[in-house]
Amino acid sequence: MFCAWCGNEVATVSYAPCPRCGKPSNGAQTVLTSGGGSNPAVVVVLVVFGGLFVVAIIGILAAIAIPNLLTATQRSKQKRTMADLRMIGVAVDSFASDNANAYPKVSSLDELKPLLTPKYLPALPAVDGWGRPLRYECMTMEEERCTAYVISSGGKNGVFEEPPEQVVQTGSRATTNFDCDLIYSNGQFIQYPEGVQH
Repeated sequence: MFCAWCGNEVATVSYAPCPRCGKPSNGAQTVLTSGGGSNPAVVVVLVVFGGLFVVAIIGILAAIAIPNLLTATQRSKQKRTMADLRMIGVAVDSFASDNANAYPKVSSLDELKPLLTPKYLPALPAVDGWGRPLRYECMTMEEERCTAYVISSGGKNGVFEEPPEQVVQTGSRATTNFDCDLIYSNGQFIQYPEGVQH
């Protein structure tokens, strides 16, 4: 047995004063003097530092994974939108092949739908990957025939930076931002994400 105050070895637990510190030894504890014992303070320190280490590792992994996950989610929405624009464009081109190379003379997807479904498409996508409406417009008219069309999405923010017809006139260009418009006209992408084959 040892005195709880100073750690001096005492014969028994009692109210008798400790010969070394003079305080009562009734708070004495049994302590294993061989290497098998453990100090509670050391255990607490080890548990706290171990917990902090685990939390730090989880924080580092989250800092790496979450932005990559968000980027991958936006990229998948962008690719789905591009696939829908291309699918509508192929259906419009098929319509033109059957109608003396004249594209549909309409100004919205609602007017386009009955012309393309179900003959050219089983269902016409109406919204992009972000849930915003797609646009279709007959861009050029010659002798009462539509000779050019544009299908577009406003991108992640749904806002068109420029009218799609103006972008078609300025020529093809690549974008680097998910907010940028996606524009498909007469069988090809005019505005598309950088690095994507069009």
